[in-house]
Amino acid sequence: MPGTLAVLTMTRAHHDALLGQVDGLSVGSVPPDLHVVISMGDRDLTRGRLPLGTDRWRTVVRPVPTDRRALPYAAARNLAAEIAIEEGAQILVFLGGGVLPGPRTLERYVTAATEGAAAAGTSGPVVWSGPMLDLPPVENPAVGYPLRTLHELGRRTPGAPDLAPGQYRRDDRWHLFSPDVFAMSAEDFTAVGGFCPDYTGPGLEAFDFGTVVSGHGGSLVWVGGTEVYRQPEDRLSPEQEVKHALAHTKVWRERWGAEPGSPWLTRLVGEGLLRQDRSGRIAAS
Repeated sequence: MPGTLAVLTMTRAHHDALLGQVDGLSVGSVPPDLHVVISMGDRDLTRGRLPLGTDRWRTVVRPVPTDRRALPYAAARNLAAEIAIEEGAQILVFLGGGVLPGPRTLERYVTAATEGAAAAGTSGPVVWSGPMLDLPPVENPAVGYPLRTLHELGRRTPGAPDLAPGQYRRDDRWHLFSPDVFAMSAEDFTAVGGFCPDYTGPGLEAFDFGTVVSGHGGSLVWVGGTEVYRQPEDRLSPEQEVKHALAHTKVWRERWGAEPGSPWLTRLVGEGLLRQDRSGRIAAS
């Protein structure tokens, strides 16, 4: 379906990882028609200093207003979707800046978004998702990863079901949803209103998005054969996690009038980084 598929990426500073993603897209069975890359305070990316262009698809790079203390992932995803939809995209595939697609990832997401609703038994908006495998550090940065044999290197992250290619499974465990890899039709993304841009930094913005989708009668559906591969990235420090958790919890309370029931926060409480009183209210330790 020419002219309908967009890959949406948001990143800052991880240039080699982004170039690896472009290489991964180039060897896929179905290339995108459009690659939208949102720069979160990355001057080199914004000024076009990276060799992202190809004659196989259009590449659009745009900046999003950014406070470097907390990157605007939610706003960046919304901006990428807005640009893609204005350019005529009907299927949106979101990939984190450090994520490499598998050889048939895009093909199977296109099939799911265009034909999978009946097979999956869904009627409302659908978030199509798949497993993400963690890659070890690349042996030779000048050469990069062997893109056709990534499955031999990747370590599967827990949670996502192991499905045969083309198999679908609905799931209500929205805490397993990762905004670093999912697909939606442009119609469904518009219908649910995208991500709440009040969240900055990573954290509850994905859980909030799942709550919104569920409220619209939507579903999370795993798609077999859509494996993607996450390149190594810097982990948040405990102090950074606590900072984001407290800020995100405040936004959640303002939006939903309750405490968020997120396993992420439960883990931070269990590790003693946050505390929870008898009413369930989250606070700094």
